[in-house]
Amino acid sequence: GRAAAMGTGSELLGLIRSYWSLLLGNVVEWYEFAVYGYLAVYLEQHFFRGSKIGVWLGFGVTFLARPLGGVLIGVIGDRFGRSKAVNISIVGMLVGTVGQGLVPTYSSGNETLGHIGFVLLIILRFVQGLSAAGEIGTISTYLTEVASHHLLCRGIALIAITCNLGILAAQFVVYAITRALGEEAVKAWAWRLPFVLALIPGLIAIWGRRGIPESHMFLEQQKEEQSGASAESQEVGFEVRQVSSIRRVKTIVSAHWLNMLIGGGALASTAILQYGGFVWGQSFLVHAGMTADDTMLVGLCSRVVMLILAMPVAWLADVVGVAWVMLIGSLGFMLGGLPLWSMVQRNPDDLNQVMLSLGVGFGVLGSMLLTVPFYFIVELFPTAVRNTAVCICFNVSLSIFGGLAPIMAQASLSWSPLGPGIMYAVGGCISVLSILLGLFLQSRNVVQLTHVRKEPYFVRSCGAARVAKLTCTTSEESEAAVQKVDSIASTEASSGQGTSPVQV
Repeated sequence: GRAAAMGTGSELLGLIRSYWSLLLGNVVEWYEFAVYGYLAVYLEQHFFRGSKIGVWLGFGVTFLARPLGGVLIGVIGDRFGRSKAVNISIVGMLVGTVGQGLVPTYSSGNETLGHIGFVLLIILRFVQGLSAAGEIGTISTYLTEVASHHLLCRGIALIAITCNLGILAAQFVVYAITRALGEEAVKAWAWRLPFVLALIPGLIAIWGRRGIPESHMFLEQQKEEQSGASAESQEVGFEVRQVSSIRRVKTIVSAHWLNMLIGGGALASTAILQYGGFVWGQSFLVHAGMTADDTMLVGLCSRVVMLILAMPVAWLADVVGVAWVMLIGSLGFMLGGLPLWSMVQRNPDDLNQVMLSLGVGFGVLGSMLLTVPFYFIVELFPTAVRNTAVCICFNVSLSIFGGLAPIMAQASLSWSPLGPGIMYAVGGCISVLSILLGLFLQSRNVVQLTHVRKEPYFVRSCGAARVAKLTCTTSEESEAAVQKVDSIASTEASSGQGTSPVQV
């Protein structure tokens, strides 16, 4: 009990000490996304001539770049190492973020400068999207491969925690600058400061990543490939470092398209809640007349709820399985998204009602949907292709669902005040169906959903024991296989090593 808890705590602290620069870079990534959302009401005047749809189309440019960035940096991570990939991504991300605060605008009074500023903004957002795409995918892969198996979800929860810290930092910086300099100064020029201030943590993260150690799983895979004994290379159909990048990507997609479809659909709720709920919702509240202080309190409430619940939810995922947690969260979003939005829509300037719905309600849903989705995706792919496959799957899904969510939410208000709530319900439904499809296909031995830790995955009903049973021809063999899986899982759990793939 207490000894185990202390051991887990010390392991998590060790993970933070060794890989703090990865987590700090993650803070910078989500800080920038949130800053754009919190400053959208000012950016639409400076760059988009007052167009509410236009400013969210500008937001969506980043998502257009994400699939390409995921492929490029994902391939680098699988070919040359996870550490090289994260060093490239943080530099590009910092250039894209800080640059957005330095470009000219239409408010300068010079139409030509305004056009130049608009084009530069779009280019910088594209660069930021390219880099951020590889950042989140590679960090997820990295932490999964270096964390102890018995606390994988709690290790990955550090990503969710730093995501929320980055968003809270953005909210605090925007609020502090507004309070210190005044609303008029922020409208005129001080909106630039939050972008430029990202330079400080960004440079610290770059310095910290200089000597970051490589993932042991990647090094083992590299040795196996050099000796020609890689089982995973045989699984994906090629020797990883002996083919062109284009052929490599085509082969990965061809071999793992079904896992990518399952993972991408499962992320629908996560992406829509993050960008169509939290980010766009803040802009909606401002336009609906809520004061800046009240809007900040609502955002603060939701993020604090997610921070408080992150580790308990991750612990639950380590006990009953990541698929179970994702399914329950998606069901909650499907059934609760519309009622929670209707509460906001009825009285968008009522702080108590909005706090209960967007603050507490969305915060609880966010703790289920935003804490462990990164691990859910990483589990779907073998080491040899993991970084590339994770980056493609995560970023394509995020581009489709996350990039379009603010645009769809804003546009849906023109035909129904409940439009965003309907979008939430549809997103939840997509995730539920995707997860159930994956569990069904694994029960039929069509796909393998777990490549890092076989159990727990979904209350032990569709993990290693289930796969083991399916590979046996007699009831006696089946029962022996299940006992073997349970015995190994029990032994490794007690020793803190987690569960490794079982040969039946």
